[in-house]
Amino acid sequence: MSEPSVVIVVVTWNGLRETLACLTALRRLAYGNCRIVLVDNGSRDGTADTVRRYFPEVHVVGNPTNVGYVRANNQGIAWGLAQGADWILLLNNDVIVEPDTLAEMVRVSEEVDGVGIVGPVMQRALRPDIFDLGGDLDFRWGQVWLRRYNGALDGRAWLPIDYVWGCAFLARREVFEAVGELDPTYVAYFEDADLCLRAKRTLGCRTVAALQARVIHQVGRSGEKRFAWQTFYRMRNHVLFFLRFAEPRHWPTLVPALLLFQLPFITLQTARVYLARRVMRRKYAHRPITLWGYERGVEPPDEGQIARWLDEAGYSAR
Repeated sequence: MSEPSVVIVVVTWNGLRETLACLTALRRLAYGNCRIVLVDNGSRDGTADTVRRYFPEVHVVGNPTNVGYVRANNQGIAWGLAQGADWILLLNNDVIVEPDTLAEMVRVSEEVDGVGIVGPVMQRALRPDIFDLGGDLDFRWGQVWLRRYNGALDGRAWLPIDYVWGCAFLARREVFEAVGELDPTYVAYFEDADLCLRAKRTLGCRTVAALQARVIHQVGRSGEKRFAWQTFYRMRNHVLFFLRFAEPRHWPTLVPALLLFQLPFITLQTARVYLARRVMRRKYAHRPITLWGYERGVEPPDEGQIARWLDEAGYSAR
């Protein structure tokens, strides 16, 4: 039996070092029937040209400007569907995929009835003791409960979950054909949970975490962070998502919880991240953050720097 075809969508914006490491890891996949499309959001660090040079097997879509995370992913999804892909894997460029990860995710999806969306176990690079799975949703209180791998799950192949993170998100083509692509209303944050719930309510398909599929997630390195922008979209999208999918019976507790607890909590949480990165500059040297605007002065690295990054990633020419 032939392997289902998979198209891997990688969105980039000024993250050449991470992108080279991500693509190098993808070359080691123990899965033959896959193609990669990289959608570059107008990077100023020469990402598109460098990828074309060192990874000729990757199809590159170069946007002249930054069209945003969701819209760029939708460009990649559209390309993958046009290629006839059975599955689309959305992958952040700050994720390192282990060689057998994709094969295991597809295996679980094919062996478990009704699965439409699959995520892996995501080990955090800076906190290797944390293994993220995704999240469960409580519509009574507007709460997202993060799920993590623990010893109680040892020996299991998969786990049902409400949603998996968009940084490593495998979905059947039938999901996109039935419910559409990622909703650009979100811009960023909650677009993954939105797609999971739309797929469940429209198709009745399940979302699961493949517990033997592993990736390393360099959290926060997929792009420059802006405190005010990040806080605004996390707050807006949290409210938008829960009000969109909640039932009327949830509203008496949901609305007060959103206003009195969830929104203040998001503000404090993002403020903590901002202060930590500004104070501990050495630790977060590769995770820039500003109050509002972008970091300036991003330029393409020289050939020596690119060579060092490739060597660091374990790159070898085909």
